[in-house]
Order: sequence, then structure tokens, then C-alpha cells
Amino acid sequence: MALSSAAWSALPAADTPSLAATAPTPNALRLTVAEAVLGILAHTRWPQRTTRPLALCVNERSSSVLELRTLHDSVPAGKLAPVRLVDLADELPLDCDAVYLGAGPAAVEPLAQLIGRPVLHMGEGAEFCSRGGMFCLVPRGGSSGSGGLRVEVNLDAVARSGLHVHPQVLKLGQPRAGTTP
Repeated sequence: MALSSAAWSALPAADTPSLAATAPTPNALRLTVAEAVLGILAHTRWPQRTTRPLALCVNERSSSVLELRTLHDSVPAGKLAPVRLVDLADELPLDCDAVYLGAGPAAVEPLAQLIGRPVLHMGEGAEFCSRGGMFCLVPRGGSSGSGGLRVEVNLDAVARSGLHVHPQVLKLGQPRAGTTP
């Protein structure tokens, strides 16, 4: 998936407060974490959003933190605020529109704070979705991720959030059985 600013600048005027579903759909074959996150953000609409840039918070201990901190530079000005690093030992900030929690037990602990809130949450590994996460980025070809990523979606968590995710993105993921937190 190309991270072109043209896709982001093609947003209709009526949709300026949110990141519209006009960016290219994430390619599930050789997808990187940054491409997946940016594609999911671009294809999600938040209810009652103001015109402020979208706030993405990232677990400061995530293995993808270096890749994700530069997302702000990949989109047109005013669409995405600079990525905010957060410590999962603390309460998640209330002004995060989306969070990338990473992997492991520390990544699933904040999920209880997010149930029913219009906050997009993403993490690593299939277990993240089975524990209540919305979008799970699972490496293809083993833990090295040399084969890109597979995106899994917890449709129950998306529905409870009140967010509107483009159907093409929802089709990318494989709904998992037993996805309630």
C-alpha cells in the first residue's frame, strides 16, 4: 500500500473532521505495521469528531514504536497530530482517538478502559483480538514477520465502539470466534 499524501488530501470537504475512507486499502500481502495502522485510520470515521487532527497514541514499549512515530510525516498537515507515546502502566489519555498497544499482557490490560468508547485500538498477535482488541496485526511467516502482516478484526469490539470502519477494511480481517473480552 502506498502512503501517498494524495490519498489523504482527496478528502471531501464535508468529511474534513475525520480521516475518510479514500486512502488505499491496506494490502494484506507485504503490509508493514505503519501501513496497516495508517490504512485502518484512514478508513475509520469517528462519531461527533471536531476538526482537530486525529490523535494516535502508541505504547512507548511497542516493538513498532520507531516505525509508528513518523506516521505524522506521512499524511497532509492537519489530518494527524504528532504521534503521542504513552506508558501502559498509566491510565490511557482521554484525548486519544486511536491507540496502538503492541503485544503481550501489558497490551491487553488497557482494553477494559476502551470498551464502548469511540477509540480505535490495535495490537499485535491473534490473542489481542481474542482478548477484546479491535485490530490485530499478525506476522506472516513466523515471528520474524518477513512475509508481511495479516490483519484480523474483532467485529464485536468494532461494533461496541461506535466507530464506522469501511467494509473493505473489515473484510481484510478474519473474524475470530469467542471475541468477547
